[in-house]
Order: sequence, then structure tokens, then C-alpha cells
Amino acid sequence: MLFVRRGADRAEIYSLAFSSTAQWLAVSSDKGTVHVYSLKINPGSPGIERSQSISEPNHAVTTPASSLSFFKGVLPKYFSSEWSVAQFRLIEGSQYIVAFGHQKNTVVILGLDGSFYRCQFDPVIGGEMTQLEYHNFLKPEAAF
Repeated sequence: MLFVRRGADRAEIYSLAFSSTAQWLAVSSDKGTVHVYSLKINPGSPGIERSQSISEPNHAVTTPASSLSFFKGVLPKYFSSEWSVAQFRLIEGSQYIVAFGHQKNTVVILGLDGSFYRCQFDPVIGGEMTQLEYHNFLKPEAAF
């Protein structure tokens, strides 16, 4: 079983999306963030196990886990949780829906406030996603 973690406090999850290869999971929450987690499917058993590397040759990435993960089985599951590979910060309080884009390593984010974001994450370095595009369909841009 995989436990994912996006922070220390509870969050309400608004949207979950799996990439077409089932290698990535994107999650949006009421904290105004979108997180991308690395998943590794083990074909020999049903379920998901903790990812250690990307299946592309010569590209190793370790997904961050709690530094106290050696207490796994002794302390609560918090300490052995899987942390996100990449994050994108949005306006807290609005609801967002996430999906994976057609381009590799891209995430599309749609807000109920009319916002549209297209972001890209680096599967090797991780960290903050890069915003590639933004539009707001409810607030037309001012005419010049």
C-alpha cells in the first residue's frame, strides 16, 4: 500500500489524476497546491509499491521520503509516507481539477474560478513545476 503526503496538516483532496502510463499521480487540494507523485507498478503483484527510479534508462530519481522512514512499522505511517516529486502553488481557497497533458511531464490545471494552467515538471530534479501557460476564461484580458 502507498501512502502519499503533501504536508503536515490535513487537506481536502479535490482531484486525482493518473498519467496514461500509470507512472505519475497528480493531486489537487484545498491548500492551493498541486502535487505530482511517482508511482511504480509491479507487474508481478496487484497494487503499487514505493518508487525508487524512473523506468527510463540512465535517469535515476529518488522520491523524497521522510528522513525518519527507518522507523517504519514502529511509528505511524506518516514517517514512511511517499512525498511528492513536484509541486505547483495556486490561490488557496479555489477548487482545481488536474489532468496530465499531451506533452511529456506536463500537468493541466483547471480552476472553478475560470483559470487554466499548463505546467511542466522535471522528473529527475523535481521541485516546483514551471508554468508554461495561463489563461482565465471568466476574466477576459483588458483591451489595449
